[in-house]
Amino acid sequence: MESISLFATRLFAVPVISYIFLKFLCSGRRDKRLPPGPPTIPFLGNAHQMPSKGLHLKIVEWSKEYGKIFSLKIGSGTMICLMDREAVHELMDKRSAMYSDRPIDQNSKIALGEENLALMHTSPMWRAQRKLAAQNLSPSALKVLASVQEAEICQLMYDLLNTPNDFSAHIKRTTASVASIRLFGHRAKTFDSFWIMDLVDKFSLISETFEFGSYLPVDQFPILKLIPDSWAPSKARAKECFRKMSTVWIEALDRVIERRRKSVVRDSLADTLLDGNVKLDVPHSHRQLANLLGAIDQGAADTTAIMLRTSILFLAKNPWVQRKAQQELDRLCGTERMPTWEDFKELPYINCIIKEGLRIQPVIPTGIPHRAGRDDWYKGMLIPKDSVIIFSPYAIHRVIYEDPETYNPDRYLNHPRLAMDYAGSPDFDNRDHYSYGAGRRICVGIHLAERTQWRVIAKMLWAFNIEPGVDEEGKPIELDVTAYKDGFAHEPKPFVARFVPRSEKHTHIIQNNLKNMEDFLKQWE
Repeated sequence: MESISLFATRLFAVPVISYIFLKFLCSGRRDKRLPPGPPTIPFLGNAHQMPSKGLHLKIVEWSKEYGKIFSLKIGSGTMICLMDREAVHELMDKRSAMYSDRPIDQNSKIALGEENLALMHTSPMWRAQRKLAAQNLSPSALKVLASVQEAEICQLMYDLLNTPNDFSAHIKRTTASVASIRLFGHRAKTFDSFWIMDLVDKFSLISETFEFGSYLPVDQFPILKLIPDSWAPSKARAKECFRKMSTVWIEALDRVIERRRKSVVRDSLADTLLDGNVKLDVPHSHRQLANLLGAIDQGAADTTAIMLRTSILFLAKNPWVQRKAQQELDRLCGTERMPTWEDFKELPYINCIIKEGLRIQPVIPTGIPHRAGRDDWYKGMLIPKDSVIIFSPYAIHRVIYEDPETYNPDRYLNHPRLAMDYAGSPDFDNRDHYSYGAGRRICVGIHLAERTQWRVIAKMLWAFNIEPGVDEEGKPIELDVTAYKDGFAHEPKPFVARFVPRSEKHTHIIQNNLKNMEDFLKQWE
């Protein structure tokens, strides 16, 4: 009997072991119906070829060999990379209901606790948050913020006049202050204010936490879940990210509540929510509400500051672009006044500069991934359910534009409108750039970002010539336009630039404008 039982056990074990072995061999293999891609190996697929840093650069390299639409196998998971205008429009825009969700990602779940508008899954809470953010950051809603933007940027011009070496800090203070006034009713008067210093550090933490290749792919390789937290620094970092982010945004909301206890009510989104004048469609806890406001604040402040620093870097490197913009500015404004948003249509080259900065060095070069909600087909190629969809703006811009590494705002002379006008158009071949994403997940702060950037660049070029810094011998320091920090967000490494006033008249107007704005800004302090 024992030998018969042993025989039966072995007989049963053979197919089980064979099945497991076969699954092991098949895991990581590319289905023939998928888009083409680099050769795979059992179990890993293409995981061994994924770079720990600079995925956007590798995507460009792969696209040259495998085409504008290709696939990668990461263990049991599938990644579809799109570098094709029509494909992005068809899938992300026209089939947006199917592709509006975010990937299943343990790292994101731990680091953000499903409480970050940009990265949370499609759900009733996401829809409620997206609706609120879209309403409060729409062009019509932003009209009430226009005077704040103008005033804060006048402060920026004054700061650049007096302490130009600190231009990076001045830029960050400005964008942070505009955002914190709109969202919390508090101004970042100086760079060491709570409304900027605590927030800048947290954005860097997010960038490090979400960089591709910086954390364990446990969703593609479930066996990695067995690794203890003490052996996986990325898990500890993700937990610390959520703890720190939640702590700082709860404090921000608590400061609003404390201000209101003193009967000081201001025109901000936080005040409106606390008054009950606007209600979210889904109930939120105190922490969830704080993280909602915080997510919008970071998108409005940090990413816009990075965009502006990129434009400053490339403008300093390309004085001919400044001269071209200044010809428009001088013709319209002379030395009598600074440009304002009302001059937008009369100063089209400023818009070209902004678009080219976003094209050549997007803030999030890989883009934020989407997820396929079900099996789908595109031009005979399978897109499996739950596959991760990447359309890297950095890579797309290298594929669809001629001479893509050359900074040249002239390429946008035939794109006079704002980015949203082109992103929402069915004429996909005429879209300007993809830095704000696409479909239902397109950046909800796009209108605020566009208006802040335009106002800053227009006033800056009206007032100053932007030049490379000089060394101890007075020689210009060579600017490296490829020197960017590694991370989920793509930020220029520190560089030296000079802001030289264009004339005494320009200086005088900068000084007078700030005097006229100081009392207005005090109401937010």
